[in-house]
Amino acid sequence: MRAFFRRTLSLVATLALGTGGLLAVAPAAAADVTYVPDRWNGKVIYLSQACHDRGDTKCHTNTGCAGFSENRNSYLLAVSTTTQRVPDRLNLLERGYKVVRGNGLTRSNIANSNRVGADLHVPLHSNAINTSCETGFSAARYGTHVMYVSSEGRECAQIMKTRVGASSPGTNDARHYRTDLGELNQTNAVSCYLEQEFHVWGRGVQWMRNRSDWSWRIALSVDHYLGYP
Repeated sequence: MRAFFRRTLSLVATLALGTGGLLAVAPAAAADVTYVPDRWNGKVIYLSQACHDRGDTKCHTNTGCAGFSENRNSYLLAVSTTTQRVPDRLNLLERGYKVVRGNGLTRSNIANSNRVGADLHVPLHSNAINTSCETGFSAARYGTHVMYVSSEGRECAQIMKTRVGASSPGTNDARHYRTDLGELNQTNAVSCYLEQEFHVWGRGVQWMRNRSDWSWRIALSVDHYLGYP
């Protein structure tokens, strides 16, 4: 594969790219990964993978339909948003952003985002109503939700809700003001917290697993919010 970016690891980790934006091996437990474009536009995006550490030292995951893992999906989505090549649909690297992919405990991701001086902090999550896989409900029960706490975050949330929500199968796309989340309150950067879809219904899970078809929408949302630097 012809290289179009350089990738720098904060800790030594070997990552093998597969098809459709997937990686063949799991990421190191707490090693932030930095991706550097050929032509940097001066902006740093911190993509924070879901961890759900629950106050301990392990990343727990939430599960959904058909064995869906929120944490693993978050990891795969972060890689796809950064590197997935689709004709006429630019990823974050192709748009010129330096990307730091945080894959540690939530508190570590917050600290590392602040340390690298991120211009935008984007947690990547999926949503749930309960712990079961639901059937029989309409698409109006689900959708893309984006959370924010600041006025700048509100603007980013609106853009991401519109861009990503246009692709997600649920029709109840929304943005939410929240004050109880560390990744909104404790980052120096504006935080735009994405709940891409609900993992408790089959169509939502299927759409999230087809991330190579739509992850470029996150990159476009970031670029739109930051004014296409």
